[in-house]
Amino acid sequence: MLGRILRISSLLTIALATVLAVWFVDLGLSPWIAIAIGLLLPFVIHALPLGVEFITGALIDRRPVARLGVIDALRLWLVESWRSFVVFNIDQPWRANFAERPIVNDAARPAVLLVHGYMCNRASWRHWVREGLPADWNVATISLEPVYAPVEEYAEALHRAVGKLRADSGTERVTLVCHSMGGLAARAYLRMKGHDAVARVITICTPHHGTVFARFAHGENTRQMRRACDYVRRLAESNEPVEFICFATQHDNLVVPRDSQVLACAEAVWFEKIGHLAMAASDEVLAKLVEVVERPLPVVIPARAHIHAVSA
Repeated sequence: MLGRILRISSLLTIALATVLAVWFVDLGLSPWIAIAIGLLLPFVIHALPLGVEFITGALIDRRPVARLGVIDALRLWLVESWRSFVVFNIDQPWRANFAERPIVNDAARPAVLLVHGYMCNRASWRHWVREGLPADWNVATISLEPVYAPVEEYAEALHRAVGKLRADSGTERVTLVCHSMGGLAARAYLRMKGHDAVARVITICTPHHGTVFARFAHGENTRQMRRACDYVRRLAESNEPVEFICFATQHDNLVVPRDSQVLACAEAVWFEKIGHLAMAASDEVLAKLVEVVERPLPVVIPARAHIHAVSA
């Protein structure tokens, strides 16, 4: 469903860019300039709202660590805008059916299930699956449907995906790596299906305590991601039954306030100068992810947060 919506959106954007370029030529503008404007339009459509998000985040989150110079802020905005363009105009509309990596029946290999976020599908992980994650990992992806369903409705799909990965890989417990809303879906799954099949959960930019921007999005799941809403408060009433590691960025443009990305009962790993979508394609984040996935499981889950700062 999402892929179809994004394909239509992508084609409409191309049509609009074409009409705009022709119109500028009719007005007497140089054809080369008109073509350049048409080519830039799809990127600008992503860049403008992201600019508003970054400015709003800077106004709300005034911690010294979140402040950036002009050059760093411009680079952050452009990288996130490009990543948004690639995810929503290329990967998710046209590449959502990319081939899964072969699963080897070897319990010694890390078994990792990648869980995407809101308004995304499995293609949001395509970059890491094809070019980043270690070749000796057993990696699987999932597309959560329906797009606008309540978060808890994704628990059954996660349960099936975890069961399939365990059966195919021969491992007893898998690691869940979740971006954005995917982390809330994982928490709902643990509460509804139990934790025996999960070794640890790594969340990336998950709005564990909600975000101010959820108020402006569509769907029951976005209402569950509003800042300090009843849903996230109920989730916070109990600690997680498995090891949780929260990857967070000091400059998230979508999860605001930024401390919403971290659970009190979890280990927190902070990054800087990386946007919300770019966190799931960053080489720096990937290196830390590999380290965390491959380290031994703790004998006892830590009772308090341990903070590691990772600078860009």
